[in-house]
Amino acid sequence: MQLRDQRHAAPNRPRVLALGTFQPEYPRNALTQAGLRALGCPIDTLNVPVWDRLPDRLAPARRWRSLASLGVRLLRAYATLLVRLPRRLARVDVVLVGYPGHLDMLALGPFVRLSRRRLIFDPLVTLTDTLVEDRRLIPPGGMRARAIRLLDQVALRLAHVVLADTEENAQYMRALAPSARSRIVVVPVGADEELFSPARALSSPGWPARAPEALRVLFYGTFIPLHGPETIVRAAALLGPERASFVLIGQGQLAGETQALARTLGLRNACFLPWVPYRDLPAWIATADVVLGIFGDTAKAARVVPNKVYQAMAMGAAIVTRDSPAVRRVLEHERSAFLVPPADPAALASAIEALNDHGLRARLGAAARQAFLQLATRQALADRLQDALLDSRLPARMLGVVERDGR
Repeated sequence: MQLRDQRHAAPNRPRVLALGTFQPEYPRNALTQAGLRALGCPIDTLNVPVWDRLPDRLAPARRWRSLASLGVRLLRAYATLLVRLPRRLARVDVVLVGYPGHLDMLALGPFVRLSRRRLIFDPLVTLTDTLVEDRRLIPPGGMRARAIRLLDQVALRLAHVVLADTEENAQYMRALAPSARSRIVVVPVGADEELFSPARALSSPGWPARAPEALRVLFYGTFIPLHGPETIVRAAALLGPERASFVLIGQGQLAGETQALARTLGLRNACFLPWVPYRDLPAWIATADVVLGIFGDTAKAARVVPNKVYQAMAMGAAIVTRDSPAVRRVLEHERSAFLVPPADPAALASAIEALNDHGLRARLGAAARQAFLQLATRQALADRLQDALLDSRLPARMLGVVERDGR
């Protein structure tokens, strides 16, 4: 909990406090802070981790006992944070609340507002979108769903500035909390360009045995509805072991169902692996012939460009992902990726089969890498974050200009 990067701070740059129970190593949090450092902002951190210590982050949405246990942990964390907060606020100009931070905004946001420091909220997702609409863990229309929606609205209204990862998600947030006076700045998710770099010397992660001509197809993630893992498994069944060998890495909500479907289909060309160390992911991407994005048909899936897609872009990989307005802002069909309809195993299988052409894979990968360098490097994120540090009283009539310019 000490001051960081003070020696490299640019003169007159605002001092930032990263505050809350956020996950420090989560890519969105790490990259947002890296972008601020690239602007020359010194960053102090006041963090009591809670969420990364949960064995199952969805358990509180399913079981009251898990919710009660989480509540106790959060109360202890907020007691610690509130004791230390006044001294830290005296040193900074801006407070950044990162992912997941909705409860942090509720517990800590009012104190930050009273201190007259600018409050930036980087939610990445809304709880309504995630728990009610996308993952469907909480029935819509009920008391819990209404409470979650209210929590989203309060968190968005408390912030001076809200960061959204896509313009589509920014529009969703505006519709969710239309009376919020927060200014929304779009900052892409991006990727750690030093870790996810084609120039790195990478060792082979050891792909499972496969037919000589079979393409190596990689997916990794948390197996949520947005990812559409069922579509991936059904595409694997259509292709068969002679044409493609799939590795699916990760665990999550639909992992058990997906593996059960693979057994039902008698798949011989799909291997399921648990989580691998984050720093090993570039090796898997580099040795894959095709890297998969998301294929869910949920509304949220149409609004996002996930971490895995930016990471594959940074590596110069041949990418197949679902078509959507959000992804069309960063990738072009048949030029920098293959974009397919959502929840369409046949279309996914056809796209993978088309990528049996090594030259085509190389061209797609090179174009994807170029798109990353233009849109999602640390410096590109820093340029977008510059807007979040502007005067929060920017007139409403100017907001459209800022967003259209993409700054």
